[in-house]
Amino acid sequence: MLLDRFALKKYQSGLKMVMYVAVRELFKCDVFFMHSLDKGLYCKIMTQRNITPEDISMLENKIKEIIAKDEKINRKTVTKKDAYDYYLKTKEYEKAGNILSLNSKTCTLYELHGFYNYFMGTIPTSTGELNKFTINYLGDNALVLSFPITTDQETIKYKSQDMILRSFTEYGIWCQNQNVSYVTELNSVISNSKIKEFIKKNDIMMDNQIYELAYTIHQEHKKIVLLGGPSSSGKTTSTRKLSLYLDAIGLNPIYLSLDDYFKERLETPKLPNGGYDFESLNAIDLELFNTQLEQMLNGEKVKVPTFNFLTGKKEYSDERVIELKENDIILIEGLHCLNEELTSQIPADKKLKVYISPFMPLSIDRHNHISTVDIRLLRRIVRDNRTRGYDVVHTLKTWDDVRNGETAYVFPFTNEANVILNTAYVYEIGVLKIYVEPLLHSVPIDSKYYMEAQRLINFLQMFFPIPSEYISDDNILREFIGESYFE
Repeated sequence: MLLDRFALKKYQSGLKMVMYVAVRELFKCDVFFMHSLDKGLYCKIMTQRNITPEDISMLENKIKEIIAKDEKINRKTVTKKDAYDYYLKTKEYEKAGNILSLNSKTCTLYELHGFYNYFMGTIPTSTGELNKFTINYLGDNALVLSFPITTDQETIKYKSQDMILRSFTEYGIWCQNQNVSYVTELNSVISNSKIKEFIKKNDIMMDNQIYELAYTIHQEHKKIVLLGGPSSSGKTTSTRKLSLYLDAIGLNPIYLSLDDYFKERLETPKLPNGGYDFESLNAIDLELFNTQLEQMLNGEKVKVPTFNFLTGKKEYSDERVIELKENDIILIEGLHCLNEELTSQIPADKKLKVYISPFMPLSIDRHNHISTVDIRLLRRIVRDNRTRGYDVVHTLKTWDDVRNGETAYVFPFTNEANVILNTAYVYEIGVLKIYVEPLLHSVPIDSKYYMEAQRLINFLQMFFPIPSEYISDDNILREFIGESYFE
């Protein structure tokens, strides 16, 4: 079971505080927490000398020493002016800008060993609460700080994520070239009336990914493209947009839904509580799915099923017959698309796996990154309310089940992807803010999800709002805020 979101954020912030202090004391420099990476944080020690494996061992021991002493982390309430002046003095200008964005007259800083800092959310009252972590050194002064994400996790192992790291890095370089690495710099673009132009440039960069993907499919003569990723990553819009690009270069995309290959209801595996387990790979009729794909690749006419969710049975129609021609491409989008077991009978040279997720290169500041999970949650809250009429409490209540499904069926297979499609827009939180903020304020104070709603509200404080009129109708964000070309 995944840790409660509030507990996870608290644990993560506490570890960051301890590592920040340990790096300051050992190496007399700063450490930047840049983004999440495989159940941990990708960090860089900001010194000109080369950090060695021996240095990393010293850092681990220093952190363990601070934790073992169970030292108190002091909470300090200071005026907004004092905090602003402090960060100007330390030349952490992006933090000074964040302080100015706060709606309150005071702010909270945390102190440990005479070092002051703030982190999004709360921090443990003492270091002794932080009993599990690992550090994996990646070279070039970069490391991954890993921590438990489940209630029963005993071991913490880092699984290399080279393609995801490259996606973050390349996007981050683009942000640096635009002088927009931090929220304060994005806010400056908005306040100087340059956001419309920035959105256009960001959209060009994002659309270029899909063009390159379409070109790769064409050049490598792929016949099957499998698109997978976690909830609210923009898979639907990305798939439909890819269809347009493929069509534009002379290929004929055919969409095949994995849902139509569900096993008959009576054959569907069950959960311990007796309910049907539709999330499991075993809920898919793998034999039929692979057999039909093989037949299509061999040029045979195939009558594909349509699953009737009312009767729980597959239905067949003469109108649903596929016969692959030379320029036909099959696009399949679904939860299990990255899992090799789904298409185990299909040769690797005939298929391409695409992992779709929003990897945000923008940071709040050098010690506070923007969570990919939070971006997806904000997107889902807006879409659930718009398309299904769900309130925020409903979305927050079901989010843990969604995350558990992703942890079991998506994230273990990310390294099997051939291509990463990054669907994060640098400016998107400013757009989502207009839609999601009123919904979050509707969560009653006696709700068990009130603190989570307040955490997201506090997070959104940092961002200036951006009007949706600048968002094109084929933008992935339209999948969530509405008026999409593809709806």
